[in-house]
Amino acid sequence: MMQAVPIDMGRLIDGDEKIFKCLFDSSYVGMVQQAVYYTNDPDVAEDVVQEVFVRLWEKREELRGIENIQGYLSFSVKNRCLNHLEHQQVVDKYRQHCLMSEMSETDESPEVLIEEVSRLLEKLPEKRRRVLEMSVLDSKSYAEIAGELGISLNTVKDHIKKAYSFLREEARKSISYSVLFIALYRQKEKNKE
Repeated sequence: MMQAVPIDMGRLIDGDEKIFKCLFDSSYVGMVQQAVYYTNDPDVAEDVVQEVFVRLWEKREELRGIENIQGYLSFSVKNRCLNHLEHQQVVDKYRQHCLMSEMSETDESPEVLIEEVSRLLEKLPEKRRRVLEMSVLDSKSYAEIAGELGISLNTVKDHIKKAYSFLREEARKSISYSVLFIALYRQKEKNKE
């Protein structure tokens, strides 16, 4: 958990960056651990904690009545995590709704289309499939993908463009994001086994 380091709240409220840094340094690791407990995702946990600290700095004048800053931070992390999880549920329901809406417009069952896309994904070159997976499943930007894989931004764009083109041509129809997401997710889970 977080270490209790005495913090001069008056100086923090007045914008003392040294006090803020001391609070950050003494609390960050414990707050991330707490956030991981709720989110089960270290990257999301770090984002949540950073958001809490950004908001703390931006709204520091509102801290005037706070006596227990560690309790305040712990409560803030918990709320942010719960908000994130609630948002993820909404996103998941929306994706499911989009998939079902799309499926009702076609004669095929959702499973048949997802299986077809899964088979087509296996035909993609490994690097192209990995780039597409990072874009769709991990929601990474082209720049993030390029940096992680050590390739140029234009190469990432080319891989994405060619992957979508291949899937569209081979399936003889447009593939929705939701179908592609589910097919990639299932394939990734299958590869873990």
